[in-house]
This record gives sequence, structure tokens and C-alpha cells, in this order.
Amino acid sequence: MKRNGYTALEMLVVIIVLGVFTIGILSTTSYAFKDKSESYYNEIVHLIERQAAIYGKTLNNLEEEGNLIITLNDLIEKGYYVADDSEGNVIDPRNSNATLNGLKIKMAYLENGNVTAEVIEEE
Repeated sequence: MKRNGYTALEMLVVIIVLGVFTIGILSTTSYAFKDKSESYYNEIVHLIERQAAIYGKTLNNLEEEGNLIITLNDLIEKGYYVADDSEGNVIDPRNSNATLNGLKIKMAYLENGNVTAEVIEEE
């Protein structure tokens, strides 16, 4: 007599294999998402530094003072950076409940007339 269907043992093996495969996919996806959010954060910091350097070139007193520390809020208020929402917040891609508005940026005037900017401290 020919049997149709699968035994309980065969079904159990298939379920275990699918479970291990699913866990592997989910853990890989979470690592990939974490890497993307950190990479995105680094891109935002680079953009902030670039915009702060542009802002620094418009300041007349930066040459005499040499250094100036501002926050991301200052760049937003002066129109050099656009906020993510209507409340003026820049959302941290690593944590959607946090903002980057308090980032401190050090601007320095160089002898060749250029301005450098560097994010020096997180909020």
C-alpha cells in the first residue's frame, strides 16, 4: 500500500530548518539596518560641517576671533540647514526619538582664508 503525505518527523525537520533560516535572515537584516543608519548619520554630519563652513565664510568677525562654536540650531535659524519637520528638528537616524539640534560645531578660520567646521560634541 502506498502512503500519501509526510510523517510528523519530516514536518518537524522542515519547520526547524525554516525557523533557523528565518532567524538568520532577521538578524542579518537588523545588522544591515544598523549599518545604514550609522552611515546615514555620518553623511548628515558631513553635510552639517560643510554648511557650517559656508556659514563661517559669511561671518566678518570669524577672522579676528579665530574660532567659533555654534549649534545645529544656529544653522537652521540662519537658513543654512533645513530641518526635517515643521518644529525645526533634525531627526537622528540612529534613534528616531532623538534630534541632532544640539550638535556643537567648531568653526575655525584658516590663514589661507578658508573656514573649517567640525562637529565636536553630540547633545
